[in-house]
Amino acid sequence: MHPLVVLTRTNRIESVHKGYICVTDSKKNVIYSIGDPDTKVYFRSSAKPIQAVALASSGAINKFNITLKELAIICSSHSGEDFHREAVSSILNKVGLNEESLSCGVANPYNQDMINQLIRKGERPSQLYNCCSGKHAGMLALCKYYDFPTEAYTEPDHPVQKIILKTLAELLDCNTEDIVIGIDGCDAPTFMVSLHQASYLYSLLAQGINGTGKYRNAFGIIQKAMISYPRMINGDKEFCTDLITHSDGKVIGKVGAEGIYCVAVPEKQLGICIKISDGNERGVYPVTTHILSQLEVLNEKAMEKLRTWAFPPVKNHKGKIAGYTVPVFDISKNGGTFRIGDKFEFKGEHAWNH
Repeated sequence: MHPLVVLTRTNRIESVHKGYICVTDSKKNVIYSIGDPDTKVYFRSSAKPIQAVALASSGAINKFNITLKELAIICSSHSGEDFHREAVSSILNKVGLNEESLSCGVANPYNQDMINQLIRKGERPSQLYNCCSGKHAGMLALCKYYDFPTEAYTEPDHPVQKIILKTLAELLDCNTEDIVIGIDGCDAPTFMVSLHQASYLYSLLAQGINGTGKYRNAFGIIQKAMISYPRMINGDKEFCTDLITHSDGKVIGKVGAEGIYCVAVPEKQLGICIKISDGNERGVYPVTTHILSQLEVLNEKAMEKLRTWAFPPVKNHKGKIAGYTVPVFDISKNGGTFRIGDKFEFKGEHAWNH
């Protein structure tokens, strides 16, 4: 595995995060890769915009008058803010269901401000706060559209999950039996795919309506929803939202658990899949921004606005900066050797000076 990110403390390397990167075009060509692009990973929450293709291609959006904002929350890993929960509730109301119909489980919002609000109010989180509640509302909408039972809708053998799996297999031009299924954190199925396959799927999202095949319209409306409503995809002060917003919609990013991050670049019709091998999400942000800078997708203005994500500072309890989290790779070259304890001086305007 290749070093992608180092964490420094007082000009010494304290930690090294290794991983994989795959950049793919809409013809399935691997443009750049670090590590074996055929390495299999669980897609986790980065799969949500792809899972939403089954809904967007079904007629359910028109039948239930699901708005672009609501479609965005279906693709999201939201932070549980008021407008997120309202959008999920709206979808459930439109299909004749309520929060009790959700099977994602109660979870704390991952946004610390929202947790603090709950503590101040003396309230407990509900299923609506779960970052996956939008995806689940979309699955329930698909159940209602096809008149499937809503009970046990997260089970792999439920007809709604079979439709989602069949759609994924069609997109990848493989058999459903070829896709390994796991259990995600929200109890819905998650899929094991290669980095090449994941990045290819995001290249289809990048193409959107300009693509080919039966799902082009579905990808088109999903792309439009995610670009139009970036706050719904993650939330205020969150990376996916900031990335879409500060790139002016030139980039669509979607986080997944355990160090997965996927990106669609409509302008170049490219898809990107990143996996931090140790699963630590802190490595995802500098890797993503560094790739997009090297691909000349993010200009200087966007990079400046994303600076705290591109080079996250390491602070002590007094707020003093003791180091940085820094990308240490070139997408077109073999990586260098970075060892814990080595001297490493971060120069700010340069990626590294080792």
